[in-house]
Amino acid sequence: MPSQGFLADVAATNAFMDTRPRVERPLRVTGLESVPGIGSMSVEACEGCHPTIAAEWRQSIHAQAWIDPQFQGELAKSDNRWLCVNCHTPLLIQQDRLPVAIVDGDVEQPRWVKNERFDAALRDEGLNCAGCHVREDGIHGPGLENSQAPHGVIVDARFRSDADDPMCLDCHQAELVYEGKSFVCTFQTGAEWRAGPYDDEGKACGHCHQPRVKRPAAVGGPVREVGRHWFKGSGIPKFADRPWGPETLPGPGLEVEAQRGADGLEVTATNANAGHWLPSGDPERWVQVTATFRDASGAGLGAEAQRFGQTWQWSTPPVKVGDNRLKPRESRTWTWPVPSGAVNAEIVASTHRISKANAEYHGLGDYPRAIETQRFTVSVAP
Repeated sequence: MPSQGFLADVAATNAFMDTRPRVERPLRVTGLESVPGIGSMSVEACEGCHPTIAAEWRQSIHAQAWIDPQFQGELAKSDNRWLCVNCHTPLLIQQDRLPVAIVDGDVEQPRWVKNERFDAALRDEGLNCAGCHVREDGIHGPGLENSQAPHGVIVDARFRSDADDPMCLDCHQAELVYEGKSFVCTFQTGAEWRAGPYDDEGKACGHCHQPRVKRPAAVGGPVREVGRHWFKGSGIPKFADRPWGPETLPGPGLEVEAQRGADGLEVTATNANAGHWLPSGDPERWVQVTATFRDASGAGLGAEAQRFGQTWQWSTPPVKVGDNRLKPRESRTWTWPVPSGAVNAEIVASTHRISKANAEYHGLGDYPRAIETQRFTVSVAP
């Protein structure tokens, strides 16, 4: 049983968190009580009945939310970790220390208490099943009540692919600036979706990021539409030895077309498939289109590149000085000059998570930084 001192610490943490913006708050599911019908909050407690979903989740970025080397590198820079961990490890039981106050209003000076119920193995699961589905009043999900389940299910519209207020936005919509600090929390994916056409069409996050398939949600259950749990996103793996499988759709949001025009190589980039701006999320991300011109022998004659992303000045406070990302279904066309003697151009589209310089700053070694999404060749001969 938890001690009275620990219960007091949790109460103090919750009281402090009630004064903070929503995105800074952990889930109030403490792990003090077992989940009815399940017990542990670990994925292992769920996968006995939901093996396929659990296997998909293990491939996901959510499963690597804590162990991600880039996230760990960010955490090491400051004692502001309590601002970030509530999306990456949202259960109180996943956190080794609990904030109960901040000194002089400084978010980098939290007052901590030790979490005597801390579970390191559960922390390493990052955003696991419980992080999304377990709430104080029970287990939430998008489906129908099922009296055969070992636990009750609370039908929650926030989990559906046509949700008006998808639960994904609890983490993927966050805009916070901290006075006197050189860091910000800036994730506008939710606002980008709401301002675009997909919200009007009743297509929320799960429409793309949890494509539907007909199968039982649990062993022995009825066949019905169930969302995949890969949450692929950009498709850039967090670890070089854990690449995404070819089955983990959707494909890239960017589509590229190119042809020889009267004034040079005409290239069109379209955000054809993303319901938010492209790219979205972390401000360090960008997508790029590159053309390499070659002569008849295959020798390179030069290259051109177009980058779509945000540009920030990391001052105190940080300032966004540029943003040329593509809105949903937006197309842009530009013309590159064709070098003399060029007969074709190789077009490559790529998605980038972090620059080489920033990866080196965090000591990330061979951390996967980018993936190629398209490659094709067009004739540019006169």
